[in-house]
Amino acid sequence: MVVQILSFIHNITTMLFGIYISAFFLGVKRNRKNILTLFLLFSCVGIVYIINILLLGMAVTDRLYAIIIHLPLILFLILYYKYSVISSCISVLSAYLCCQLSNWIGLLALAITGEQWCYYALRILTTFISFFLLCKFVCRTTETIFARGTRELYIIGFLPTVYYIFDYSFTKLSDLLYSNNKILVEFMGFVFCIAYFAFLFVYFQEYVKKQEIKQYNDLMKMQLLSIEKEVEQVKSSKQKLSILRHDMRHHLNVILTQLRNDNIKKAIDYIEEIGNIYDDTMITAYSLNEMVNSVISIYHTRFDDRKITLNYDISVGETLPCSDTAICAILSNALENAMHALEEMNTEKKWVNLTISEKGNHLLLQIENPMAQIPRIVNGIPTSDKKGHGVGVKSIIYYVEQLNGQYHFSFTDHAFILRIII
Repeated sequence: MVVQILSFIHNITTMLFGIYISAFFLGVKRNRKNILTLFLLFSCVGIVYIINILLLGMAVTDRLYAIIIHLPLILFLILYYKYSVISSCISVLSAYLCCQLSNWIGLLALAITGEQWCYYALRILTTFISFFLLCKFVCRTTETIFARGTRELYIIGFLPTVYYIFDYSFTKLSDLLYSNNKILVEFMGFVFCIAYFAFLFVYFQEYVKKQEIKQYNDLMKMQLLSIEKEVEQVKSSKQKLSILRHDMRHHLNVILTQLRNDNIKKAIDYIEEIGNIYDDTMITAYSLNEMVNSVISIYHTRFDDRKITLNYDISVGETLPCSDTAICAILSNALENAMHALEEMNTEKKWVNLTISEKGNHLLLQIENPMAQIPRIVNGIPTSDKKGHGVGVKSIIYYVEQLNGQYHFSFTDHAFILRIII
């Protein structure tokens, strides 16, 4: 009688374990509503399970367990909680795999004591302990993992799926596992081997992605440091200009003294020296924003050195609708890319059209320049196979997305056009 009672309690706890763990693995919240909803599901499938035992017997019902319990549970997770088919299946199969913890502990107790009641008692106790540990330490992890893409889920679900098929085929539907067939005994070792290599493959790909992200972040930091240094140089030039303006009266007095003493050559040399200093401090006021003026001044000088004409139409206020650092990075990368593209062209007419304007609370930026060859386009983004190329485009995309903006790359008659809305 005790064995029958423990067997009944074991069946109830195992079924409850599978239903609740399957839901919690996916991230179903452990609140009152969900607990009652899942208990209602347990009651429904439990009644069907008992009816099948009464009509068909225990042996047949165990063989139909997957159809009576697992299939309705998967459909419930898909239709009621709106989880994907693959994640719901993997969650249920993973919960089934976790039930083997109590099964092995029970079999160990049975092997040691030879008592059926020990088998069921240990299984019930292990089920409660497993449920507590999984909810406390594992469910948060599985919630994140089971929300991954389909490709990753196929790898994650491979082992529990194969084990489920193996267990049902060779223990529930038949006794082949206990027939001392070496092929069957070694089958799970073979599956574990495949799963291990699949894990290594996925892990390596994730490692490569993380390395690429790390390198990209390092490039971003280096780029920002470079831009900050350039801006600091511009600020330093402004300070020099302020000092020169303040000292202009003294410079004029020196020149006047030299002229009165007929030291014309010294006066000319002094004037040229002051002129060179002023050249180093030239900052054109393209707009009311100092950061925009600084970046354009830097690249305007570089364009002049390379005989590139910069045509601009700038109309922005003193403050921008986003951070100055981000705009500095976007504008610098865009102008840098245009400069490199024009350097590869064998033509005398090299030009860049730059337009920056504000509309509402948005900043509009457009850069247009000719180019020798239209690059390869992947998902609407120009890419390059040359080493070291393409970083500027990635930087622009990174900062625009950080600002929740939009970008668009287009080409017309061998001319490149970049449009950005922030």
